[in-house]
Amino acid sequence: MARFLVVLAVGLATVLAAVPFTPAEAQWVFVARKALGRIQQMTEGPQNGRPGYDFATVILDAPADKVFATALEMARKNTSVRILMHDSGTRRLQIAEGDRTATLNVVSFNDDVSQLMIAGHAGPGEGSTSSMVVQAVLRVCKEMGKHCEVGS
Repeated sequence: MARFLVVLAVGLATVLAAVPFTPAEAQWVFVARKALGRIQQMTEGPQNGRPGYDFATVILDAPADKVFATALEMARKNTSVRILMHDSGTRRLQIAEGDRTATLNVVSFNDDVSQLMIAGHAGPGEGSTSSMVVQAVLRVCKEMGKHCEVGS
């Protein structure tokens, strides 16, 4: 039995040595594909008199410039929000709705994959903006024809 285990171990080692390892980029692409469209969210409560923040992020199989342009155009068409700042070069957009504000950033991972991040906070005496930032991400996904869902 021991001899069989040794032969099996040597055979397995030989096979593993012959199989080329995939580059790190291929592993990254695999992980990114598993995360595509899965919205992650996080909430940070108020601290030391500062308002709390709500964050939502999603990885999309779309160029970052297209994601940013879509979000900016949606903000321009939305009469209930004010655009406080936008910078197409850094793909950053700040908007306000009443006392609530949100900052949107789009980061490019490669030519066809990007990450959309939105951070929002409520004004004094207002509740969490968590559902609002998640809904904003979902609206951008829908506008781009991408399937997105809240991750677990």
